[in-house]
Amino acid sequence: MPPAQNSLPLSSLLADAPGDDNSGQVAVQGFGYQEWYSVLRVTELLDNSNNGNDFAVCLEVKEDVAVLDSSTNPTKVEFCQVKTNEQAVAWTLKELHRKGRKLKDGTYPPSILGKLYKRRHEFMGNQTTLRFVSNTSFKVSSGNVNVNAHDFHLPALSEQSKQELCKSLASQLAVAEADIDLNQFHLHRSNLPLADQHLIISGKLSELSSNGSLPFKVPQPGIAAVMLASEVRAKASNTNFCTTFEELKSARVISRTDVLRTLAVLSDPPKSLEDTFAEAVERLNSEKYNFLGVQDIKRQLSRLLTSVADRTNILFRNQVLAITHSIEEVKSLDRGATTQLSTFLDAVVEKARNKYPSDFVTVDEPFLLALSLMVIHNGININVLTATAGSEPEVTK
Repeated sequence: MPPAQNSLPLSSLLADAPGDDNSGQVAVQGFGYQEWYSVLRVTELLDNSNNGNDFAVCLEVKEDVAVLDSSTNPTKVEFCQVKTNEQAVAWTLKELHRKGRKLKDGTYPPSILGKLYKRRHEFMGNQTTLRFVSNTSFKVSSGNVNVNAHDFHLPALSEQSKQELCKSLASQLAVAEADIDLNQFHLHRSNLPLADQHLIISGKLSELSSNGSLPFKVPQPGIAAVMLASEVRAKASNTNFCTTFEELKSARVISRTDVLRTLAVLSDPPKSLEDTFAEAVERLNSEKYNFLGVQDIKRQLSRLLTSVADRTNILFRNQVLAITHSIEEVKSLDRGATTQLSTFLDAVVEKARNKYPSDFVTVDEPFLLALSLMVIHNGININVLTATAGSEPEVTK
């Protein structure tokens, strides 16, 4: 009699169960190959060959990696078990389906392929693909010859090897041999090396950026690779027990939207304070602002950086707020002064000194000009200067 099919949807079957092995969620904190393979799968799914379809890569959900065809209503799942071979020799099929060492209770744990195949019966009634992934190749018998394979579909095994495998899996999982279905069961050698995996990922991201697979450019693919790996690591090490698919999505799933959101940040990174300062000074030079005045402003950069870094400096926070209010007043009351940066800067400085004198009593002219220049160019975010930042300078309260 064939095994009973599950009536539950795929998303419900993915939720954590009390008997799930979550040891990988802790082990992954010190293990990198599995994370990098997950990032590689993400980049492969972003490729044009996926036609822009939705996807979700689950970390430590039933298996090391589970790839879904949708982040909202999945109908297909690919379970991937990832295991490295440090000896750099090919796996044999017998190694992969040999049962584990005898336990204290007298039973034997299932083999590597047995553990993976178990998911097919647990998810019976849903479309599943099984993939054992490693850094080395596989020695298998196909037809009448032994081959060294990099990507092998198990139905292509010789009849004898196929019978041995099915018999072994059936015995380990206590199912009928006739119920073992090797269709869509793959052995896959990844092109990821054991070290410097980020180089492969950054190359893939560069390719995606240049061939139009992404809606934007990724100017720093190396940094993007590390950022994606960091997100994957955080997801894979999450030990929260998730009883619903929605909880899983938040804890241990990275979707197409999540990936694009991360890469989009890097496609247009915010300018540094130094770059913004340099652009503003260059604009003043182009408008032939007072030469010595520009030189004095340029000498304020180190002092500005120090002031911004000190988030406990309430006086500096009040100065920024005073200049911000002065900018708005000049824009509303003296539109003629806003036609050029040089005239706008002088008008803002004059307004700030006249309306908020107590905030600038100890500030010299070059620093006030430099600070106003940065606030005009949105180079200073008042919201991050101090947790207690108010909406107005102290003098107006």
